[in-house]
Amino acid sequence: MSSLSKAGLACSLLGFALTASAYEARIDRLIPQGVQRGREVKVELAGVRLGLNPEEVLFYEPGVELVGVESVDKNKAAATLRIAEDCPLGRHALRLRTKTGLSNLVTLHVGALESFDEVEPNNTLDAAQAVPLDRTVHGVVKREDEDLYVVEIAEGERLSVEVEGLRLGRTFFDPMIELLDTAGALIASNDDRAAAHSDAFLSLLAPAGGKVYVRVRETAFRGDDRSNYLLHVGRFPRPTAVYPPVAVRGEPTELRWIGDATGDVVTTVTPPLDGTETFDAWCEDDRGVAPSSLPIRLVDTPPALEVEPNNKQSEATPMTAPGVAAGVVQEPGDYDHFRITAKKGQTFELRVLARRLRSSLDPVLRVYDAKGKRLAGNDDDQAFPDSYVRFKAPADGDYVLQVEDNLHRGDAEKVYALVVEPIQPLVDIKMEERRRYEATRLEVPRGGRAAALLTVTRRNVGGELRIDFEGLPPGVTVEAPPLAGDYNRVPVLLSATAETPHAAALATLVASRTESESPEPQTTRFRQQTWHARGRNNRPVWSHFAERAPVAVTDELPFSIDLQAPKAPICRNGSLDLKVTAQRGDGFDKPIGVKLLYHSPGVSSNRSRSITKGKLEATIPVTANGKARTGDWPIVVVGETNLDGRVYTATRFVTLTVAEPYFDVSVPTLTAKQGEAAELEVKLSPRTPFEGAAKLDLVGLPPGVTAEPLQIEADAESARFALTIAEDAKPGRHRGVGCQVQLTVEGEPVTYRQGYAELRIDPKRKDRTAARGAAEGGVKK
Repeated sequence: MSSLSKAGLACSLLGFALTASAYEARIDRLIPQGVQRGREVKVELAGVRLGLNPEEVLFYEPGVELVGVESVDKNKAAATLRIAEDCPLGRHALRLRTKTGLSNLVTLHVGALESFDEVEPNNTLDAAQAVPLDRTVHGVVKREDEDLYVVEIAEGERLSVEVEGLRLGRTFFDPMIELLDTAGALIASNDDRAAAHSDAFLSLLAPAGGKVYVRVRETAFRGDDRSNYLLHVGRFPRPTAVYPPVAVRGEPTELRWIGDATGDVVTTVTPPLDGTETFDAWCEDDRGVAPSSLPIRLVDTPPALEVEPNNKQSEATPMTAPGVAAGVVQEPGDYDHFRITAKKGQTFELRVLARRLRSSLDPVLRVYDAKGKRLAGNDDDQAFPDSYVRFKAPADGDYVLQVEDNLHRGDAEKVYALVVEPIQPLVDIKMEERRRYEATRLEVPRGGRAAALLTVTRRNVGGELRIDFEGLPPGVTVEAPPLAGDYNRVPVLLSATAETPHAAALATLVASRTESESPEPQTTRFRQQTWHARGRNNRPVWSHFAERAPVAVTDELPFSIDLQAPKAPICRNGSLDLKVTAQRGDGFDKPIGVKLLYHSPGVSSNRSRSITKGKLEATIPVTANGKARTGDWPIVVVGETNLDGRVYTATRFVTLTVAEPYFDVSVPTLTAKQGEAAELEVKLSPRTPFEGAAKLDLVGLPPGVTAEPLQIEADAESARFALTIAEDAKPGRHRGVGCQVQLTVEGEPVTYRQGYAELRIDPKRKDRTAARGAAEGGVKK
């Protein structure tokens, strides 16, 4: 057992005393949240417990460098950041690390334009704030608020306006923009754009020279102090789609940007050679770069581009299988057809990518054979409005894939990619949340442990898996038991010694098959969701999905916990108490909540137990149902307390064995009478040998019925209970009479229940005669 020594506890207590209110740092806002690339900027991190021992800012993407971070006050820190000249535009996820943990994830938005702040009041045309062209404004829309800005534009000049509101991730904020002339008449407006993740943008040629007013508001005139936005105003291009939305890795690709006010813009990009699935492409011309990108799906071979006309199956554009095609549903009622050739038994995954590429198309995919018979089809893939079909060719020959819009709409923006892939092995890993809607951070206290539960989803991958963490902070070790081929949850335990330095890292998770002598790494996808905004019924409206897990080494805690390994198993339909102990530093007497990290199938436990104030131990009752999965299960208990913010630690792994009952008990149905004695014989069927005697108790007896417990030997085949049935025992049928078994294994109790049956109690004879006479007398009346 690894535990804190007295010296370690003293160090823990010292750390606790110095930084007691620094736990669970939370960023509510970055000021500013938008920065210009090629600059060195100071960004204030405002929230809760951010100013106590800030040490590092952890970035998920390259291009932003931390120059230094300092405390402003208890709840604020200031970070000086150097934004590289070639820093990728767009959002950059970050966390603050203090000595006691990691903050939540927030996003910094890197743009190409110089920025400044909104100045109130600016709610009317007369009070509109003047904005030079090619600038970004930091603003906020409060309840029933309207923010107006005025720009000077030449006749026929392109004016592009885009607002980032929802994408800042502060709240469920639905902004809209309106362009007004000098009389306040509406020139154009926009609420939602698929190409802007439901934020708004406009791009037009100025109908006249002079002033144009830009009005920003919440669609339904809601708003609050969290409804921040970045408003980009300038002469930059702002297309609505790009074609083709597919490019070959590492090869120059010509892209046609659709929907800009000046007409289509053509650029050439060279995507990276790495294994990323998508690439963010930016539309740029001699007047600037668009504030937002559009994703391009990366492939290894050139795509097939649709050739019109292809509205009929006989006109289908040929494509390879496997392979990728691209097209546009250009007009209402448009159908696009592609032809593939497959061998009997070949299986492909067919996908239409549209919304994932920020197209406004809501695709429907259908598969036909060469004679026009429909074989398969799909609208939405797992509640996501793109299409997916797993298709197995029933015979050698040609097959036609049809793509259309779900509502039969069509325009030049409705681009898509059609992907035909062979069945690929994939392991999806998700880290379970400790608290609902909050991404788990792995904060490992020095001299302690942190635990997390992973859910693993396999696609075309069988056998036992091993999960590894790559890129952990120096000195951090991880334990993860092998994951059986027919199970999907695995606990992981990270540990640090008392000497491990404070640090943080973003770790990569890799799944490997263990059946061969050398583990075989599998294609692994880890996605950790940060819920930035939730809508009705808590549906995610805007989220960030990280591909690496945040891990930090933190200050020692003023306590540790340990779990006593049970020597005896828990049997099906049985129960068991787990004992958890605590070591406390001097002066620390707060309650410590304790609960099992997870349950194996069929096992449950009390999740509201605690080691009460000043105490050193607690028990966690555990039960197993009749179908609990047997075997040895690694279990771990998580400890939690409040040090002006929640902190967590964990015990070591111990093994809980789930077993079949040592012997089965069969309880027969019995009929007895009030006031009479009865005998109940139960049959015993041994399964597993045990030493000593076992105690049998009848449970579920109705009021007025008693039976003394019995002692039996290990080789007993039956047992007889003497039932005493009182004169006033409740008559009727009493279901749920069973037998509780208690025996001792390795000096520890084993308890389970079995054999539930029915006990029928009849009224005594004189009561039945009196009852019948009363009934007959009632008839005579």
